[in-house]
Amino acid sequence: MTQIDRSLGVTETLARLFDGAGEVVLAMVTQLGDVWLLFVLAGSVYVAYTGVLAESRRQQGAFVLALPLVYLALVTAMKGAFELPRPPRAGVAPQLPWLPSVLVPLFENTATATGYGFPSGHAIGTTLVWGGVALVADRWSRWVRAAGVVLVVSLVAFSRLALGVHYLVDVVAGAAIGALVLGAVYLLSERATEPGRVFVVAVVLAVLGVATQQSVDSVLVLGGTLGALGGWAFLVDGEVSLSVTPRALATSAVLFVGTVFTFGVVYLREPPLPVLFGASVVAAAVVVGVPDLGDRVARRFDPS
Repeated sequence: MTQIDRSLGVTETLARLFDGAGEVVLAMVTQLGDVWLLFVLAGSVYVAYTGVLAESRRQQGAFVLALPLVYLALVTAMKGAFELPRPPRAGVAPQLPWLPSVLVPLFENTATATGYGFPSGHAIGTTLVWGGVALVADRWSRWVRAAGVVLVVSLVAFSRLALGVHYLVDVVAGAAIGALVLGAVYLLSERATEPGRVFVVAVVLAVLGVATQQSVDSVLVLGGTLGALGGWAFLVDGEVSLSVTPRALATSAVLFVGTVFTFGVVYLREPPLPVLFGASVVAAAVVVGVPDLGDRVARRFDPS
């Protein structure tokens, strides 16, 4: 599959249509499919579906939480397997003299991309996570939710093309792969009621990712998926109805922030790879188990 085959002239045409403020808007739109937002979205659903009145929905929340892990593991494995390049100037940000200097690094980070190009990770992740939220949501009709997902995926795919970081085949294939994988894991998990199976899928894909490309990122993804699976299996008690007292919520919040901050510090210090792998396992396990851990700590100090 050559670069010409993947382009079909669409990327070059769209890139010429946008400049200046248009590129800034595209950089903001593309964040709808960026990994940080997908994890925030999935984590928010997980937290929202965890509580005394939502006990039956915890599995659905965990199903959504597992989807960005599946996305990262799948993209790592597939890009390492295909090793197809991005458009030539994907890593070069356009020059915007009017943009405040403090915002330049942020713009450059959001408007560019590096690494392999096929398939589009943004297209896969957006389809998986936003689609997963639509599957478990109970607001609006199924068709309205589906239309919303199609709109978000289309906007993200368009932004990737117009920013010149992907070819048309990349985003079309990414959306198709995301939809197929979402349908498969939804059925495998008995319609989102057995999320542990989705965590297992993420681990298997992460192992394949390490096999296709031996990198820090692939090892981190493997550690994160193993930790998430372990957290769900050993730290989450599906039979317990969690309290939503201020003490429990505050404890859970402190555990979450402390875990994320500690992992961030460890990551930035660039320790040996085995240490980083272990840190990712522990951090992911704690994040998945945070609601239960916070509740247990709060109950211990307030038995009533």
